Amino acid sequence: MTSIKSKYGASRVGSGTVIVCAVAVTLFVLLYFGHTVGWDLTWRSFGVVPLHPEFFDMHAVTDHVACAAKGFNPYVLNNCDSIIRFNYPPVWLWLGHFGIDGSDSTWLAVSMTILALVVLIMLLRGRSVWDGLIASLAIVSPSMMMGIERGNVDLLILTLVGAAALLFSEHRYNRVGASVAIIALAVVLKLYPVFCVTLVSRLSRRTLLFSLMLAAVSLIYFVVIADYLPIIRQNTPNVSLLSYGYKVPLLGLDKLLSEAGRPVSGLANTWVPISTVILTLAVAAMIAFAIFRRGYSCCTVETGAAGTAFLFGAGIYCGSFMLGTNFTYRLIFLLLCLPQFQDWQREGISPGSNAIAIARAFIAMTLIALWLNGNSIFLFVPQLTDWLLFFGLTTTLFFNFLSGASRVGQAASKSLGAGSN
Repeated sequence: MTSIKSKYGASRVGSGTVIVCAVAVTLFVLLYFGHTVGWDLTWRSFGVVPLHPEFFDMHAVTDHVACAAKGFNPYVLNNCDSIIRFNYPPVWLWLGHFGIDGSDSTWLAVSMTILALVVLIMLLRGRSVWDGLIASLAIVSPSMMMGIERGNVDLLILTLVGAAALLFSEHRYNRVGASVAIIALAVVLKLYPVFCVTLVSRLSRRTLLFSLMLAAVSLIYFVVIADYLPIIRQNTPNVSLLSYGYKVPLLGLDKLLSEAGRPVSGLANTWVPISTVILTLAVAAMIAFAIFRRGYSCCTVETGAAGTAFLFGAGIYCGSFMLGTNFTYRLIFLLLCLPQFQDWQREGISPGSNAIAIARAFIAMTLIALWLNGNSIFLFVPQLTDWLLFFGLTTTLFFNFLSGASRVGQAASKSLGAGSN
């Protein structure tokens, strides 16, 4: 297999070096100005509205863990922690057996951030300086910085999903099993990594095996914690504030109407948004089929780590988009798609190829989503971009599944033909 270094050249300064430097500079700015002018003002300069206590979302776990260890029910408001209700699977409460409490929030949040950045650097390294600059711009976006400031668990999930993408190999069953185990752990911790079953879009014997195993493990887990699922859903905020998802534009419209003293539409809770999702999926499937029938080969997902990370990231983005609303730190999973976008851009330089234009469009939409969603209560541009990304990524997934099915069918036909001879 061609190495990344031989594929992109032997330049000593590449994307990995650029990203490491950008992260180091950002860390220095945070620490220096946080110490001299204060954390709140420093975080606001990165487009993040800080919450207290520091690493608020990590406290939302550790404080509830400590309360549960004292016998309080974390899924309802109680005298121990009356700020928010717990909206994580009950497995997190096991941390109480190790003495974890609110005082551990800082080191846990910092550890998750470091691990997530290491995995991202490993996925994005080995490309050009320009690719490194684009990746750095995405990493320091308000969406990513919001996750870091909150100490949100999504950083740990990003680490696990990215590590599974680096480990997965379609040529080795032991790596398939290890990747399933890592993603299954992510599902146990936060549920939505089940959308990594989209790896089946690159249809082969091992990707099918991966997806079936992950689906089976996830189904068993969901049945085991079935009583908690509606409670978790109910305790999760459903707002337009710094959010993305298919309901967000209509929730944002109602917020604007309410602030203007006008009657709200209430469309977010009607058939309109889900019907729009179904229509978008249908159109994406039809366009993917038309592209496949015409024999185009652009946007074919690779079999390496970049392609696997893309399928995981695209699956989580599209799946979480269909959940209705998500806070914008979950957009960090779009970072997993960047290596494949950049590879398409490089490989699309041949005459007559549209891959480079498509790749640039995906990169631009990713940056807009990461920067503008995390910088405003409601803006039409990022919400439209979120829908375009959903449409583009689902079209790509459908197209790759059709291409993979065709390859599998052709291989089966040849095998049957050889057997009959």
